[in-house]
Amino acid sequence: MLLNVNPTRMELLRLKERLVLAKRGHKLLKDKLEGLMKNFLDVSKRYIELRKDFDEKFVLALKKFQISTQDIEEDMLDSLLEGGNFSTELSYKLVNVMNVKYPTFSVKMSGSPIAYPYSLTPVMLDYTFLEILKLIERIIELASLEQELYSIALEVAKVRRRVNALEYVMIPNLEETIKYIEGKLEEMDRENIARLLKIKDIIRGH
Repeated sequence: MLLNVNPTRMELLRLKERLVLAKRGHKLLKDKLEGLMKNFLDVSKRYIELRKDFDEKFVLALKKFQISTQDIEEDMLDSLLEGGNFSTELSYKLVNVMNVKYPTFSVKMSGSPIAYPYSLTPVMLDYTFLEILKLIERIIELASLEQELYSIALEVAKVRRRVNALEYVMIPNLEETIKYIEGKLEEMDRENIARLLKIKDIIRGH
């Protein structure tokens, strides 16, 4: 689409400068987009691996918990679970990678969920509690990766819109307008030359 500008030499120079800047910006954004996509794929791969490992260990921990508590009375089990002095403290910090900001979470655990005589419970239950503690850390790690993926995806969408706007709108419009102005200026030059030749012929005729 032609831009609404006057077909002058000054305007032609200005549009050519804009075209150079637009193409340079387009290349930089394309490079950034490629970097973001690579980063997204790397984080996705790490997330999928961690999630698969978490799912397997979580299912296994549940099975162990069910097996180790099947002979314990419900009231007794509630008493055992409520007796611990275990606590968690969640914190986060903002990270900036490739101009993408996202929070990373960490958890600090203190105390112990085991606050009962070991003689009262099966050994498997004690080990299961410890495995569940490790799964809590994995949940926080997965949450951090999910936030990172979400933030990268938003930035990818934003950069892609800018790349497309330059590639399919601004640059073609500038090129089309430049071509139009160059054609107009050439036409004006031909008219001026024809007019000068006509004046020259008139002068010679006298």
